[in-house]
Parts: sequence; C-alpha cells; structure tokens
Amino acid sequence: MSHSCNVLRLAAIMVAATLLSACASMAPRPWQPQGPDLSGEWVLTTRSHVGAQDARMTVRQNGTALAGTISDQGNSVDYTGSVNGSAVAFDFILNVNGADLKVDYSGTVEGDTMKGKMLFGEIGEGTFTATRK
Repeated sequence: MSHSCNVLRLAAIMVAATLLSACASMAPRPWQPQGPDLSGEWVLTTRSHVGAQDARMTVRQNGTALAGTISDQGNSVDYTGSVNGSAVAFDFILNVNGADLKVDYSGTVEGDTMKGKMLFGEIGEGTFTATRK
C-alpha cells in the first residue's frame, strides 16, 4: 500500500473519531411533545339546545396531559384531558340534582383555536369553540 493511501486512511479515521466524539459529548435533548402548547387562559364557548355559554378555561399542560379549571358565573369545575398532535380531549364530572353527569369534549386545535363536539352524558350534545386570550 502506498504512503498516500495510508495518509488518506489515517485522515478518514481521524475525521470519523472527531465526529463520534463530538456526537458523544452532546447532551441528550429532553423529549418534547409533538403538537401545540395549550397552556394559558382561554374563552370556552359551548353551544347546545339551551343556547351559547361562555366560560373561562385555564389550561396547564405537562407533555400531552392537560388539566385545569373551567369557570363561569362564580362556579368552577376541574377537568383533565390530553392533546395528541392536533387532537384534543378533556372531561369533567358535574353534579346535577344529586346525580353525577360526565361531560366530554373532543375536537381539534388549530393555532389559538380549539373546536369540536361535547357530550352531556346521555342527555344531549353540542359543540364548542375555545379561543386563547
């Protein structure tokens, strides 16, 4: 093998070693969820057979998990949910005349807007929109 081949092989090995050591010294990046960060204050508007109602929605996001409070006219309820890409879902339990009623929201997120469908247990359904404040 000629001297120039040995020099080229040595140079290639040195470049590879340099690249490997540079990659090994980089700190791993923490996992970040794909999709939007919904944390903050929102105006939640629900529409059903009884009309439209606005409420204040506080969102705390940790990864794909959502939690917070929905408040209107002095009443508030805690909810939990999730966001996966553009899909969002959350729910809570309301006590109506001594009976627990689960309220489910599911929809999509686009920028500073959420919209979708809501179910009042087996009683009825409606739609919702939420806009970031």
